[in-house]
Amino acid sequence: MTQDAAHIEDFALTLPLPEAARQLAQQFASQQPNPTKAAQVRRNTLAVWVVNDYLQMMGIDTDLPQGDSWNAIARLAADVADLEVVGAGRLECRPVADLSTPCPVPPEVWGDRIGYVAVQIDESQRFASILGFTPALVPGSSGPTLSLGQIQPPEDLMDHLDRLLRPMVSTTLARASANLNANLNHLGQWLQGAFDAGWSAVDMLLSAEQLSPAYAFRQLGNAMVRRAKLIDVGVSLPLVIELSPGAEQTQICVQLHPSPGTAQLPTDTHLQILDELGAVFLEARATTLEDYLQLQFSGASGEQFQVQVSVGTASAAEAFVI
Repeated sequence: MTQDAAHIEDFALTLPLPEAARQLAQQFASQQPNPTKAAQVRRNTLAVWVVNDYLQMMGIDTDLPQGDSWNAIARLAADVADLEVVGAGRLECRPVADLSTPCPVPPEVWGDRIGYVAVQIDESQRFASILGFTPALVPGSSGPTLSLGQIQPPEDLMDHLDRLLRPMVSTTLARASANLNANLNHLGQWLQGAFDAGWSAVDMLLSAEQLSPAYAFRQLGNAMVRRAKLIDVGVSLPLVIELSPGAEQTQICVQLHPSPGTAQLPTDTHLQILDELGAVFLEARATTLEDYLQLQFSGASGEQFQVQVSVGTASAAEAFVI
């Protein structure tokens, strides 16, 4: 949807020009060789600042230093007012007096842009108005221009950025899901005798004393499977998982033991069980000189959970699917 002259003021988004913005614009301007170039850089800097403020308020990540408009050499050599939108590309933030006549756009910013934002600056009143945006330029007799007939309301910019960013978010989530699935320990396969890498027989990691009846998983009776793995949280702690399958639920017991050669867990050791959404539903903490921590629960086939171990600020987790 484009705007006409009668409605452009209704759609315009007005934001203040803080003292920090004006000081920075003056600093950039003072580095230029003549008054004309200084005025150009000052307006460009304020336009970029205002659009950056708007996107930040809307929760859109930006990277000011990545833009040519924040680069001293690029500012001197070209008429640029670009803003890097993380994961999407560069927006050109063009300062305009008004859009009653088409506004020329310098050749150096005709390409490599995801859109063009028209910004009207009123330094005397210390505010600027985002008049609107367009994803592409309109050809003119002397080159592309910004014109009133092509400008869309500022809120349409959010829809435009959302479309550009959505594939990145989807890809990130897909990769995260793939990584999680790749790192899942499959307990159903354990019951078939196929163990995930890194898990070994319990007696390979626990001492004879730790394997004594005092540390046995007596509550689960005769379990079919017990495996252990060293978890690195600044110190290496043996994590033991025991499974006892039932008709509908698998009984699971989790134990955390002291490092090989030591008798007690560190006093700030924390053992937690998290559900599929990452919420903690069981936990135990070594508040004194504990010789092990233990948690028990049951779950159905296909359910996922995580075991998280932490000592002080160091933590590690193992993900499982039953």
